[in-house]
Amino acid sequence: MKFEALMNDQAAMRTFSNVSLSLKKIGKTCILKLSKNKVFFIFSEKAIGFRRPSVWCELPIRFYFEEYEVVRMDKAKNDIFLELPTASLAETCSILKQNTNLVKIKITESDDSDAIYLTFDMELPMRAVKLLAEKYWSGYGEEPASNAFHASIQMPQWKNIKPVVDSIKNLSEWISLSIEETGKLTLENFALDIDTSAVKLKADFPELLVHSFVPANIPNTDEDNVKVTATIDSKKFLNYLSGMQILNCPAICSIAHERLVKLSLDAPGRVKLQIFVFQFLT
Repeated sequence: MKFEALMNDQAAMRTFSNVSLSLKKIGKTCILKLSKNKVFFIFSEKAIGFRRPSVWCELPIRFYFEEYEVVRMDKAKNDIFLELPTASLAETCSILKQNTNLVKIKITESDDSDAIYLTFDMELPMRAVKLLAEKYWSGYGEEPASNAFHASIQMPQWKNIKPVVDSIKNLSEWISLSIEETGKLTLENFALDIDTSAVKLKADFPELLVHSFVPANIPNTDEDNVKVTATIDSKKFLNYLSGMQILNCPAICSIAHERLVKLSLDAPGRVKLQIFVFQFLT
């Protein structure tokens, strides 16, 4: 098993550092998938019962690396899967913003143990990682299918939406999101028991850019006031948004009615990030 890469572009290093900081805010541990053409950072919801990706971030090789090589002993299996702590990655990559001219990244295997390290060659300590067991590889092999959404809308600016989501999180474990065809996004707290939250907080963000609105097959819909809605974990929603804003790209919210919320951003040629948050089960 061999992985070696070289970064020597300042813009690429700054973006890579920002991506690592976003990952730290999203979760504690992720899977680093090293493939021939892209680098992937993937999070999964283990509590679901099987490893289904909940966050899928991909970086194109051409923008970030001057040199890049991935080699496995078994040529039929071209990808390398590593499990690594995001805090360690973010701490290491923060140095990339400090006028670093060149950094070499490689996998280092210890001579006297089974330990594996992801090494950043710029006079920094090695970071221990774990080789993901082969039985889990299939769960991270392909990008999650994500085309069955009833509505997609551009998110408000971070400075406008953060105080609202933060307040809702303090009131309730759950937040409801609704999209209307007019371009209005509505956020409000939701309680399973009406007596658990005496305060109702609701915020409307009108005149946002609607990317798609296809409310077919939504039951009990008022044709004059069609809303596509989902209710998700408010803390997760805030954490994901705070991670995405570091990348300074417009974010899109897509909803599969009463089933799934997808948060996504795409900076062509630099980074593509997709986050999947399933509606809670009542």
